[in-house]
Amino acid sequence: MYWATGSARVLAVEPSLLKPSSDGEDEELELVLPVITSGQDHGTDIEANSQKGIMSRVVKGAGSGIVDMARNEQGSLWATITRESIQLWVHRPVGVIAKVVRTPKSLLDHGANLKVMWKPDSTMLVVVTEQSFLHLYKIAPQGNDGASYQLTNSKSYALGPGEGIGFPDLTIKFKMTIKMDAGVSSMVGLDSDIVVATVNPPAVQLIPWVGKVDVKTCLIRHMSFLLDKSVMIVAMSRFPKSTTQTWCMSDGKAYIVYYTPNSSDTASPSSVSSNGESWYGFCFHGNPEGFDRQDAGVVAASNPEYSLLAIGTRGGDVRIFKSGEHAGQWVFSHKLALKESQSYVGGPPDRIISLAWNSDGSALAVGQESRCPSIWSVYGRRLFPSGSHDIPSLKKATEDPYLQGSRALFWSAGNMDLIVLSSDDSSSNFYAIPCAKALSSVQNQLSSAPQCLLHLNDRLLVYSEGHRQDVTSTINPDTFVWNNVMVPPVYLSDNWPIRYSCLSQDGHYLAIAGRRGLAHYNLHSCRWRLFGNWAQEQSFRVQGGLAWFKNILIAGCETIQEHKFELRLYQRENNLDNNDILFTEQFESRIMHISVWRSSLLVYTANNTLYCYSLGTAKRIDLQLVWKTSLQDIVESPTLLKSVSILTTEGANGDVATHITLLVDGKIYFLRPEFLADGNVRLSFRQITDKVEYYWITRSAHDANDFSLWAFNGTTLKMWWHVFGPGGSERSLAAFAKHNFLEMDIEFYPLAILPERGIVLGLEPEIAIHKPKSLAMFKMATKTHLFLQTILRHLLTHNADGEWEAYEFAKHYQELGYFGHALEILLHNVLEDEAESDIGFEEGAVLPRVVSFLQQFPHYLDVIVSCARKTEVALWEYLFTIVGAPKDLFEQCLAADQLKTATSYLLILHTLEPLQTTSQDTVRLLEMTLQAQDFELCKELVRFLNSIDSTGATLQQALSMVTISGA
Repeated sequence: MYWATGSARVLAVEPSLLKPSSDGEDEELELVLPVITSGQDHGTDIEANSQKGIMSRVVKGAGSGIVDMARNEQGSLWATITRESIQLWVHRPVGVIAKVVRTPKSLLDHGANLKVMWKPDSTMLVVVTEQSFLHLYKIAPQGNDGASYQLTNSKSYALGPGEGIGFPDLTIKFKMTIKMDAGVSSMVGLDSDIVVATVNPPAVQLIPWVGKVDVKTCLIRHMSFLLDKSVMIVAMSRFPKSTTQTWCMSDGKAYIVYYTPNSSDTASPSSVSSNGESWYGFCFHGNPEGFDRQDAGVVAASNPEYSLLAIGTRGGDVRIFKSGEHAGQWVFSHKLALKESQSYVGGPPDRIISLAWNSDGSALAVGQESRCPSIWSVYGRRLFPSGSHDIPSLKKATEDPYLQGSRALFWSAGNMDLIVLSSDDSSSNFYAIPCAKALSSVQNQLSSAPQCLLHLNDRLLVYSEGHRQDVTSTINPDTFVWNNVMVPPVYLSDNWPIRYSCLSQDGHYLAIAGRRGLAHYNLHSCRWRLFGNWAQEQSFRVQGGLAWFKNILIAGCETIQEHKFELRLYQRENNLDNNDILFTEQFESRIMHISVWRSSLLVYTANNTLYCYSLGTAKRIDLQLVWKTSLQDIVESPTLLKSVSILTTEGANGDVATHITLLVDGKIYFLRPEFLADGNVRLSFRQITDKVEYYWITRSAHDANDFSLWAFNGTTLKMWWHVFGPGGSERSLAAFAKHNFLEMDIEFYPLAILPERGIVLGLEPEIAIHKPKSLAMFKMATKTHLFLQTILRHLLTHNADGEWEAYEFAKHYQELGYFGHALEILLHNVLEDEAESDIGFEEGAVLPRVVSFLQQFPHYLDVIVSCARKTEVALWEYLFTIVGAPKDLFEQCLAADQLKTATSYLLILHTLEPLQTTSQDTVRLLEMTLQAQDFELCKELVRFLNSIDSTGATLQQALSMVTISGA
């Protein structure tokens, strides 16, 4: 998951770079496509671009702001365009490595630059001009010697992350011009063709990148799958590594579209219209009878990692669709709550301008016309900015243009920066917002320490110390410490970004893997261990993740030259060297995931096979294959499997059971292997829930063989307990998933479950304005959520033996300093829910069970009075009908010598009973307090008597009674 951190970097196209080109190459070759005839003539519209305005700019010779920007498919190269120029950027180290400035004649004849797009293989660019010309540019090496500028580390200067590779040896070469007489409304790039949507007439043209005049054209009115054939295409996008496209139409509907050349298309001569049979698709957004204009789709972005498709609307909504069980079926999944924060209430609709999923599919960036960009998790949790931020006030307080609106945005390579082009079209700047990310691979491991790791560009943040706080203390997020672990520049300069990371079970050791090689770190000695041989480090990449087994580091690897896939085991104390590898296991396919629990190892490979190994012991590693099986009945595509966990439990009779948990396409599956007579393995499985981003398996704080499953769906946190205890597998595969779970709302994004503390730990974004420059600074605030009261209420509500189960659960948390607070929240929530219905002691009432449960703890009297004082007086009558009269509770406090608690009850007695009675009770309490020599409490009682009678008569009478009684 991703959060903005630090402040945005300003990247500028300097005016000094925008000098006219002397070669004039972009005037030499022009290809004019034949005009497609139609019943209407919009030629005057196409020529409506002001040539006078263009000439004026050329004469003045002034530079212009950035018009558009785009990234290549990997995010390592960017292209920006101004009205007169094209710049080629490299991500690491960031900078312009090539440029082209168009000549005045080209600007006058073809119009200024308007839109830029990459070819999928990053070898070409296409630029659309204001007068509907396509300018094709080739991205080619300048020489044959690799990188032109190779940077090296020195004693006085250390290279930054990813800068060791140097600048690529690339330049921009003009190739040709294509005139689009029918106009251009949108375009998308395929491997071999540019798909161009035209305006007049509305049509689709396939133009080869090679520039041959072999254009295939199909009129919109000939496409039979369209519900309305009198429309035109306003936006197009492509599914990554696919020819499947998304079209947003002028009537607001959105379609999934496929292209399959038929024999007539193949045999047709250049530029001849096809009959539409090669194009087919279906509408997935939009009512056939029509729908509100604000719901019209204007931009789309696909997420193949989770089989999702996002549609941005004219009214400022983002709707997410998911691929259905049948081919060609897309169903509505959820909607992003862009308008639900206070800053959006009552405001005008704000059109969605751009959408961008990151490469791992876990975050969606949303750009709007006049609001700051936002980042959302895959199933709808806002990650930046927080919903609590007052965006209009923020816009007034800061000078950062990108917070005022955006025209384009995308994720850089490694997903560590969100690149934003502000809505100010006169600016020559764009912005890189740095991000921190948490990898899913570290969120579901069982360990004795919370597994929290955050990746930044040059370091990792490791959660520590919070789980070792004094349990008698209160919950203070400021005491939860994040350690900065700086990654050695010598490793990071060549191997950025960090792709995998893993903490050991005890939280003492950290392993990382970047673009090549791996390294590990001792959090106690603060020392790194790296490969001593650079060539060995660069000879392999980690694939599938890292895992610790005692002092053994396990890594799934792929060799670069031989393309072999293997599992490597390294001993922590040994040098990182190919000669010191403990064990190597070869695989037929790439390793996708690994998971370790005790001495069991799971390996999942790209051929959809799951392997289970026995590791032996830490002193004697003996890797033995126990079983393997195919997951083709569960996993449709290996890329859809996001996480796999293994767990073994021992029953009362000593039998060991193996439990496997999978996260596949947002769905959690429980698997249990069964050994057949022929030696093969059969997996019984059951889907537990869906729309899951992360899951955690935690061990009970009081039972080492009792486990719970936690799953976050972007909105709420679900929890199943007693998952893998004795007989737990049978329950989980039957009715367990439907009945034995609870749900809780979380106001932040959870990162870890701390069962022994009874809290959920997570992060929430914050924005601070740095003076005097009024720059926005992004921070991540540590947040906690207490879950004890939620579990207790569920037990008391749904279980026949709920009171006993609740007590058995709660007694292990009595020593926590905030245990009484959890009981108070429990009572308060149940009281507010049941007071309106006045259910009292009737069947189904939970409050009497809660009160009976509270009476088993010494916190009982404190909890009752604290809840009452924080509750509306109108609910007191109902509360004390259940718990008993406040006068009786006051007497219980005196009998138990709980004088401070009795003082709190005086406020309630003062409200409900006559003044004379309250004065008498106060005198009794004052006498006991004097005898106990608690003079601070005596002062509080005196102030209380003075407050209930401003004349002082009650205080004088009480003091005289105390004196007489003391005598």
